[in-house]
Amino acid sequence: MKSVTGTIVVIVLMILAAFSRLIPHVPNFTPTESIVIFGGAYLASRYMSVIIPIIVLYLSDFVINNTIARSFFPDVNGIVWWDNYMFYTIGAIALIALISRVMLKKVNVLNVLGTVLVSSIIFFLLTNFGAWASAKSIYPQDANGLMMSYVAAIPFYKTSLFGNLLFTAIMFGSKELIESMMKAKNSKAVELK
Repeated sequence: MKSVTGTIVVIVLMILAAFSRLIPHVPNFTPTESIVIFGGAYLASRYMSVIIPIIVLYLSDFVINNTIARSFFPDVNGIVWWDNYMFYTIGAIALIALISRVMLKKVNVLNVLGTVLVSSIIFFLLTNFGAWASAKSIYPQDANGLMMSYVAAIPFYKTSLFGNLLFTAIMFGSKELIESMMKAKNSKAVELK
């Protein structure tokens, strides 16, 4: 697949995955970390592998926060452009993107699986730390409160991990399928000449 075409395919798959978050689903069974892992593996530039997932996920969060999750922002009049939870989400996304670039220099099943596991843990730790550190937190602002935040989030971690495994397989598999279809099409075009 040509470089520009390959990049476009990767970004389109990331956008489709991000907006699949609008489809009703089990809590945290989403492609959030999968999008970042996929970008880390296939976007050529280190900067783009961080920036593109942040933009794509911000845009899907923007839509979600102003539609499905609007009731979580009663103190905001008008459009929800930003909330402090996003600092922790963006931090997790950036770290996962950088780790994915290192762990997926060679894309294979074992490396992808390891990256999914590490990324799921990073996202869990950073975003639940953010839930505890937030001014809106329901947890006491001490070590016990932090542990309460992590313990309460364990059921969500399980669905997040399963979602990451499934969506990562779908995204990487879709890219491979598209590449093989494009190669087959190009081979037929060459044969016809």
